[in-house]
Amino acid sequence: MECLCSVGPYYKFRTYWDTFHLPYSTHVNANKFLTERIRIVPLYVLLYLLGNFLYPLELASSPEIMEKSFWYRVFYMTPSFFNFRMRIYSGFILGECVCIAMGLGAYPKASTPQPGAGPTNFSALEELGTKNLSSIEYSFETVKNIYEYGSEFWPTIREGIRSWNRTVQYWLATFVYKQLTLSKPAKICITMFVSALWHGVHPGYYLCLCSAPLFLFVEAEVEKAFKLSASYSQQVIFDWIWWIIKMQSFSYMGMPFLLLDIRSCLRFWKSVYFCGHIFIVMLYFIAYRVNKTKLKKH
Repeated sequence: MECLCSVGPYYKFRTYWDTFHLPYSTHVNANKFLTERIRIVPLYVLLYLLGNFLYPLELASSPEIMEKSFWYRVFYMTPSFFNFRMRIYSGFILGECVCIAMGLGAYPKASTPQPGAGPTNFSALEELGTKNLSSIEYSFETVKNIYEYGSEFWPTIREGIRSWNRTVQYWLATFVYKQLTLSKPAKICITMFVSALWHGVHPGYYLCLCSAPLFLFVEAEVEKAFKLSASYSQQVIFDWIWWIIKMQSFSYMGMPFLLLDIRSCLRFWKSVYFCGHIFIVMLYFIAYRVNKTKLKKH
């Protein structure tokens, strides 16, 4: 299956073909979708410019950062990752808007389109036929590459990752993860390695993305230990606590993604004593102990 993916969303060749050979792109009110999607971009750009002015990325690779306290360096990861998110949100959305402007990825909402995949309910497409195409509800979910709400507010690392670069994640899931006949942890590790290759050759991509399987594995163990058998109120408390851990984990893993070269990445992680890795490994042993105790009781 062929595709196009440069700086915008991944999409199938079939999606591209449909734009010119199916009637949806000519009947959809693209300007309405374009306005709705692009109007948030100025806010993201403003927040990025403000955040980058207050906490410039250059500080992370400068000798000055080593003169700061340990706790400042730990704190610094949070605004740095915030700046990164605002910048990437802007880029992703502008990439989507290019597709929307030409009607690429427009399908009837009834066909339940999914990011990267396109329509998933083909019987609904057949029922619609070519009648009243100007009055039906449309969706550009096929080329929606970022779900900012999920990235920001969903409580787990797993959900946060799934909200990010969604069309590329469809490609990774379909053509890498699902093609492997290995254990789940091995499949996740290989998929993340391919994701790093997708981004480029800088070591920072591999340090960031190849750390993610460890965090995902520990998250599953912690959920099993403290959430699955908890009451509703306890689960809500867990979600809030884990949301904080999720955002800090992303901030920690995100530093190599921003710094890119191996010396700067390891230098910064060393300056915070690899606290993210140490913390997540400690959580694993705690969760493992709790799960083992539960298993003995049963």
